[in-house]
Amino acid sequence: MKQGKVFGVLLILIGLLIILGNLDVIDIGFWQITGTYWPLLLIAAGFYNIITNPAGRIGGFIVLGIGVLFQLNNLDQLDIFENISIWPVILILIGIGLLFRGRDNAQALERNKINSISIFSGRNSRVISQDFMGGSSISIFGGSELDFRSAGTREKEIRFDAFVLFGGDDIYVPENWNVDISGLPIFGGWDDNTSKKDFDPEMPTLAIKCLILFGGIDVSN
Repeated sequence: MKQGKVFGVLLILIGLLIILGNLDVIDIGFWQITGTYWPLLLIAAGFYNIITNPAGRIGGFIVLGIGVLFQLNNLDQLDIFENISIWPVILILIGIGLLFRGRDNAQALERNKINSISIFSGRNSRVISQDFMGGSSISIFGGSELDFRSAGTREKEIRFDAFVLFGGDDIYVPENWNVDISGLPIFGGWDDNTSKKDFDPEMPTLAIKCLILFGGIDVSN
Protein backbone atom coordinates (compact mmCIF):
# COMPACT_ATOMS: atom_id res chain seq x y z
CA MET A 1 0.00 0.00 0.00
CA LYS A 2 1.44 3.38 -1.00
CA GLN A 3 1.84 5.98 1.76
CA GLY A 4 -0.83 8.21 0.15
CA LYS A 5 -3.37 5.41 0.58
CA VAL A 6 -2.26 4.86 4.17
CA PHE A 7 -2.95 8.51 5.02
CA GLY A 8 -6.21 8.30 3.04
CA VAL A 9 -7.44 5.40 5.17
CA LEU A 10 -6.34 7.24 8.32
CA LEU A 11 -8.28 10.38 7.36
CA ILE A 12 -11.39 8.32 6.58
CA LEU A 13 -11.22 6.64 10.01
CA ILE A 14 -10.78 9.98 11.78
CA GLY A 15 -13.71 11.46 9.84
CA LEU A 16 -15.95 8.51 10.71
CA LEU A 17 -15.08 8.79 14.39
CA ILE A 18 -15.95 12.51 14.40
CA ILE A 19 -19.31 11.84 12.67
CA LEU A 20 -20.19 9.00 15.05
CA GLY A 21 -19.31 11.23 18.01
CA ASN A 22 -21.46 14.11 16.69
CA LEU A 23 -24.40 11.72 16.19
CA ASP A 24 -23.98 10.39 19.75
CA VAL A 25 -23.50 6.90 18.35
CA ILE A 26 -20.39 6.65 20.46
CA ASP A 27 -20.24 8.45 23.78
CA ILE A 28 -16.77 9.92 23.52
CA GLY A 29 -15.37 13.14 22.06
CA PHE A 30 -12.92 13.33 19.19
CA TRP A 31 -10.13 14.79 21.32
CA GLN A 32 -10.66 12.11 23.93
CA ILE A 33 -10.26 9.52 21.18
CA THR A 34 -7.16 11.27 19.89
CA GLY A 35 -5.63 11.48 23.36
CA THR A 36 -6.31 7.81 24.02
CA TYR A 37 -5.54 6.20 20.68
CA TRP A 38 -2.77 8.38 19.16
CA PRO A 39 -0.22 5.53 19.70
CA LEU A 40 -2.04 3.69 16.90
CA LEU A 41 -0.16 6.06 14.55
CA LEU A 42 3.13 4.61 15.82
CA ILE A 43 1.77 1.08 15.51
CA ALA A 44 0.64 1.77 11.93
CA ALA A 45 4.02 3.33 11.09
CA GLY A 46 5.78 0.29 12.51
CA PHE A 47 3.69 -2.09 10.41
CA TYR A 48 4.29 0.10 7.35
CA ASN A 49 8.05 -0.10 7.77
CA ILE A 50 8.00 -3.86 8.42
CA ILE A 51 6.02 -4.46 5.23
CA THR A 52 7.78 -2.02 2.90
CA ASN A 53 11.39 -2.05 4.17
CA PRO A 54 12.72 -5.63 4.29
CA ALA A 55 16.21 -4.48 5.34
CA GLY A 56 14.87 -2.02 7.92
CA ARG A 57 12.43 -4.22 9.79
CA ILE A 58 14.27 -3.80 13.10
CA GLY A 59 13.30 -0.13 13.13
CA GLY A 60 9.72 -1.07 12.31
CA PHE A 61 9.54 -3.50 15.20
CA ILE A 62 11.01 -0.86 17.55
CA VAL A 63 8.36 1.69 16.58
CA LEU A 64 5.65 -0.97 16.79
CA GLY A 65 6.80 -1.94 20.28
CA ILE A 66 6.89 1.67 21.47
CA GLY A 67 3.39 2.23 20.08
CA VAL A 68 2.06 -0.86 21.85
CA LEU A 69 3.58 0.26 25.17
CA PHE A 70 2.06 3.76 24.89
CA GLN A 71 -1.33 2.31 23.90
CA LEU A 72 -1.36 -0.11 26.84
CA ASN A 73 -0.48 2.79 29.12
CA ASN A 74 -3.33 4.92 27.75
CA LEU A 75 -5.75 2.03 28.28
CA ASP A 76 -4.56 1.69 31.91
CA GLN A 77 -3.18 -1.76 31.21
CA LEU A 78 0.41 -0.76 31.93
CA ASP A 79 2.02 2.13 33.83
CA ILE A 80 5.19 3.15 32.02
CA PHE A 81 5.25 6.71 33.37
CA GLU A 82 5.62 5.99 37.06
CA ASN A 83 8.98 7.79 37.03
CA ILE A 84 8.13 10.33 34.33
CA SER A 85 9.84 13.17 36.21
CA ILE A 86 13.27 11.98 35.09
CA TRP A 87 12.34 11.58 31.40
CA PRO A 88 12.78 15.28 30.42
CA VAL A 89 16.20 15.36 32.06
CA ILE A 90 17.27 12.27 30.13
CA LEU A 91 16.06 13.79 26.85
CA ILE A 92 17.92 17.06 27.54
CA LEU A 93 21.16 15.22 28.33
CA ILE A 94 20.84 13.13 25.17
CA GLY A 95 20.18 16.25 23.09
CA ILE A 96 23.24 18.04 24.53
CA GLY A 97 25.34 14.97 23.86
CA LEU A 98 24.23 14.84 20.23
CA LEU A 99 24.86 18.55 19.69
CA PHE A 100 28.36 18.59 21.10
CA ARG A 101 29.61 15.10 20.38
CA GLY A 102 33.01 15.02 18.73
CA ARG A 103 33.48 13.84 15.17
CA ASP A 104 35.65 10.75 14.82
CA ASN A 105 37.57 9.98 11.67
CA ALA A 106 35.42 8.09 9.22
CA GLN A 107 35.87 4.34 9.26
CA ALA A 108 36.78 3.13 5.76
CA LEU A 109 34.69 0.12 4.75
CA GLU A 110 35.37 -2.17 1.81
CA ARG A 111 32.20 -4.22 2.33
CA ASN A 112 29.66 -4.42 -0.49
CA LYS A 113 26.83 -3.77 1.98
CA ILE A 114 26.74 -1.52 5.02
CA ASN A 115 24.44 -1.89 8.03
CA SER A 116 24.86 1.01 10.43
CA ILE A 117 23.23 1.11 13.89
CA SER A 118 23.50 4.20 16.12
CA ILE A 119 21.63 4.14 19.44
CA PHE A 120 22.32 7.04 21.83
CA SER A 121 25.51 7.64 19.83
CA GLY A 122 26.92 8.56 16.43
CA ARG A 123 28.71 6.68 13.69
CA ASN A 124 30.90 7.95 10.87
CA SER A 125 31.52 5.55 7.96
CA ARG A 126 33.12 5.91 4.53
CA VAL A 127 32.41 3.23 1.93
CA ILE A 128 35.25 2.56 -0.52
CA SER A 129 33.95 -0.66 -2.09
CA GLN A 130 33.81 -0.54 -5.90
CA ASP A 131 30.94 -3.07 -5.91
CA PHE A 132 28.62 -1.30 -3.46
CA MET A 133 25.17 -2.92 -3.24
CA GLY A 134 23.39 -0.86 -0.57
CA GLY A 135 22.44 -1.57 3.02
CA SER A 136 20.58 0.02 5.90
CA SER A 137 20.89 2.50 8.75
CA ILE A 138 19.12 2.67 12.12
CA SER A 139 19.50 5.86 14.19
CA ILE A 140 17.71 6.09 17.55
CA PHE A 141 18.55 9.15 19.67
CA GLY A 142 21.68 9.37 17.56
CA GLY A 143 22.91 9.78 14.02
CA SER A 144 25.09 8.39 11.26
CA GLU A 145 27.34 10.08 8.75
CA LEU A 146 27.57 7.84 5.68
CA ASP A 147 30.01 8.79 2.94
CA PHE A 148 29.51 6.96 -0.37
CA ARG A 149 31.55 9.42 -2.47
CA SER A 150 34.48 7.02 -2.87
CA ALA A 151 32.24 4.05 -3.65
CA GLY A 152 31.59 2.45 -7.01
CA THR A 153 28.90 0.04 -8.12
CA ARG A 154 27.89 -2.31 -10.90
CA GLU A 155 24.22 -1.98 -10.04
CA LYS A 156 21.72 0.27 -11.82
CA GLU A 157 19.81 0.79 -8.58
CA ILE A 158 21.22 0.61 -5.07
CA ARG A 159 18.66 0.27 -2.29
CA PHE A 160 19.37 1.82 1.10
CA ASP A 161 16.85 1.53 3.97
CA ALA A 162 16.94 4.12 6.75
CA PHE A 163 15.08 4.37 10.05
CA VAL A 164 15.41 7.52 12.17
CA LEU A 165 13.83 8.05 15.60
CA PHE A 166 14.79 11.30 17.40
CA GLY A 167 17.98 11.56 15.39
CA GLY A 168 19.41 12.30 11.98
CA ASP A 169 21.52 10.88 9.15
CA ASP A 170 23.86 12.68 6.77
CA ILE A 171 24.44 10.81 3.51
CA TYR A 172 27.04 11.89 0.96
CA VAL A 173 26.87 10.54 -2.60
CA PRO A 174 28.98 10.90 -5.77
CA GLU A 175 27.96 13.85 -7.94
CA ASN A 176 27.09 11.62 -10.92
CA TRP A 177 24.66 9.37 -8.99
CA ASN A 178 20.89 9.76 -9.19
CA VAL A 179 19.09 9.98 -5.85
CA ASP A 180 15.51 8.80 -5.24
CA ILE A 181 14.15 9.27 -1.71
CA SER A 182 10.77 7.96 -0.57
CA GLY A 183 9.20 6.85 2.67
CA LEU A 184 7.01 7.88 5.59
CA PRO A 185 7.97 11.02 7.56
CA ILE A 186 6.17 11.69 10.87
CA PHE A 187 7.19 15.01 12.46
CA GLY A 188 10.34 14.85 10.36
CA GLY A 189 11.54 14.76 6.78
CA TRP A 190 14.41 14.64 4.34
CA ASP A 191 16.39 17.08 2.19
CA ASP A 192 17.96 16.28 -1.16
CA ASN A 193 20.74 18.83 -1.52
CA THR A 194 22.64 17.04 -4.27
CA SER A 195 23.80 19.07 -7.24
CA LYS A 196 22.44 16.56 -9.78
CA LYS A 197 18.74 17.26 -10.36
CA ASP A 198 18.14 15.68 -13.79
CA PHE A 199 17.76 11.90 -13.90
CA ASP A 200 20.44 10.18 -15.99
CA PRO A 201 19.46 6.59 -16.91
CA GLU A 202 23.11 5.75 -17.62
CA MET A 203 24.17 6.49 -14.04
CA PRO A 204 23.50 4.46 -10.85
CA THR A 205 20.52 5.41 -8.70
CA LEU A 206 20.66 5.41 -4.90
CA ALA A 207 17.10 4.55 -3.82
CA ILE A 208 16.63 5.57 -0.17
CA LYS A 209 13.54 4.10 1.54
CA CYS A 210 12.98 5.62 4.95
CA LEU A 211 10.81 5.84 8.03
CA ILE A 212 11.43 9.06 9.98
CA LEU A 213 9.92 9.98 13.35
CA PHE A 214 11.01 13.27 14.94
CA GLY A 215 14.20 13.42 12.90
CA GLY A 216 15.64 13.94 9.48
CA ILE A 217 17.87 12.75 6.67
CA ASP A 218 20.10 15.04 4.64
CA VAL A 219 21.57 13.88 1.30
CA SER A 220 24.28 15.92 -0.40
CA ASN A 221 27.53 15.71 -2.37
